[in-house]
Amino acid sequence: MTLRVFSTLQTGLITFIVLISATPLWAQPDKHLDPLSWDRNIAGLMKKYCYNCHNDRKTSGGINLAKDVNPRMILDNRKTWEEAKSMIEFDAMPPDKSPQPTDEERQLLVKFLDQTLESLDCKAVQDPGPPPFRRLNNVEYNNTVRDLTGLNLSPADNFSPDPSSFGFDNIGESLTLSPVLIEQYHKAAREISEALLQNKGKEKPHPLLTIDSKTKGTPREQAQQIISRFATKAFRRPVESEYIDRLMAIYDLSIKRGDEQTQAISHVFTAVLISPRFLIRIEASKLDQSDPFPVDDYELATRLSYFLWSRPPDETLLKLASQGQLSDSRVLEEQTRRMLADPRCEALVDNFFGQWLELRRVAAHQPDEISFPGYTPALQNAITGEVRALLSEIVQKNRPIRELIDADYTYVNQALAEWYGIKGVDGDELRRVKLEDRRRGGILTTAAVLMLQSDPGRTNIPRRGNFIAGRILGDAPPPPPPDVPELAEPDKNGKVLTLRERLELHRKNAECAGCHARIDPIGFSLENYDAVGRWRTKDAGLPIDTTGELPDGRKLASPADLKDVLLQEEQAFTKTLLQNLLIYALGRSLQAEDECVIRDAIAATKDKESRFGELVVSIVQSYPFRHRRNAEY
Repeated sequence: MTLRVFSTLQTGLITFIVLISATPLWAQPDKHLDPLSWDRNIAGLMKKYCYNCHNDRKTSGGINLAKDVNPRMILDNRKTWEEAKSMIEFDAMPPDKSPQPTDEERQLLVKFLDQTLESLDCKAVQDPGPPPFRRLNNVEYNNTVRDLTGLNLSPADNFSPDPSSFGFDNIGESLTLSPVLIEQYHKAAREISEALLQNKGKEKPHPLLTIDSKTKGTPREQAQQIISRFATKAFRRPVESEYIDRLMAIYDLSIKRGDEQTQAISHVFTAVLISPRFLIRIEASKLDQSDPFPVDDYELATRLSYFLWSRPPDETLLKLASQGQLSDSRVLEEQTRRMLADPRCEALVDNFFGQWLELRRVAAHQPDEISFPGYTPALQNAITGEVRALLSEIVQKNRPIRELIDADYTYVNQALAEWYGIKGVDGDELRRVKLEDRRRGGILTTAAVLMLQSDPGRTNIPRRGNFIAGRILGDAPPPPPPDVPELAEPDKNGKVLTLRERLELHRKNAECAGCHARIDPIGFSLENYDAVGRWRTKDAGLPIDTTGELPDGRKLASPADLKDVLLQEEQAFTKTLLQNLLIYALGRSLQAEDECVIRDAIAATKDKESRFGELVVSIVQSYPFRHRRNAEY
């Protein structure tokens, strides 16, 4: 039996055992009498109301529910079924033109899915997931080169763009190595080596090139000291003597052909910089080990530093790793908190929040110049600076994550304060200001987010609503069908229509009504903000109607109402944030067992106001963050 076949059989057996032990819904005596029985009742309801549009031949919204023929498979496809449950619960599905379940049948479907999706037994098995192949992405490469050399270099700016998966550009399975990228690595390695060595003859050589004053020896022995130090720092862990011997063979060959000492060392540096040990975050496997095992301290240091700082471990982490102390839970928590408070944790703001909330797009977004002539590059910098400063405070000062939704402060300079209508702010420097009302505060009412979820010349109500439903609450509706008509033109039959009136016409389409009922009330509540985040009271010369009602009956009429609703959904928001943070931390998609990490984090931080640092500590201490398994298992 091959390892691949054995792996498949073993994975299937483990999944079977876990789910059987974890699913009282279908393993109890007399379960066939229960109205929540899959075979007796639920499967028939699914077939009657769901499978006609979501089957192998017809996958409306790209969703096939019929393929999951039993509750065990529902657990394996948790995300799809969570979305289906939400659509059923809020009467968004089935569509109006299709047969509708009774209220009792709808409640049975929702209750069944709730219980099924919560039935995973976290104690039955722990799986860190497939070991990811994680090369450095371009941001990590630049940071690693700067930390290694101390030089202000950004060679990856000229590399091919990194692909993005699951919302992030640090996902292992997407970070492949192409021939073009390998050539770019080689060219950059030569340039880095030359830049590092060009000042060797100067009065103060680079620290990596200095020789211990106590060490006297031949030029080769001095070169070996330099090369060993460089390789150890580049590879983020001590390098075995056999590997140093291989590097010295390159040095010897260079000297033999007549190169000078500096040139010979440069060739070795280039070899180090194109080594997989530098370019890839390699973690050791354990021969004949079928069960997951802890990563070693150096690997843990690397995981932690690239998660929080997008750069290699600093001297503190490496020293603890060398002493075998970092894997101690108490020490690991201390280091996590130290790193969160460090300014280098702005990398988490730029690279996690910047992608999750799409804030990286601000620089490329250009509002319509005719509609918004006051929008300038200086103002754009302030808009970007506001949201970065707000997120940095939440990260570095361990603030409650509800301040992402609603805070009584923000960061503005004079230009942005005038844009917002905030008085008493002078000068170009951003500063923290206390807010007098709830029009601002939190990320959703910043110009950055409001602008990105608008069109260049006007607001976009569904896009704003969809962004909050999906990115904040983790409950985005499925993509619209390809044949959805455009909104009616603003000027129709001589009457100027507001954007709301145009959407009302659009929602008369039965295929559109269900999803828009979930997202449009959210977007309407933000209509007082124009496409660049300024407050307004009229649209097309007419008063703005910001009222709306969610499918569950809650009414919205203002940004404050929206914030109240979102704060009522704090657990859903916390779960969505944790899911994305875990994807980013692990560099892979989520699997069924990761639900246990999410639950543990929510439970562990509930009494600590769900502060951001507590969520991060919970992830760092989690089983998948601290363990791996061999690829063949």
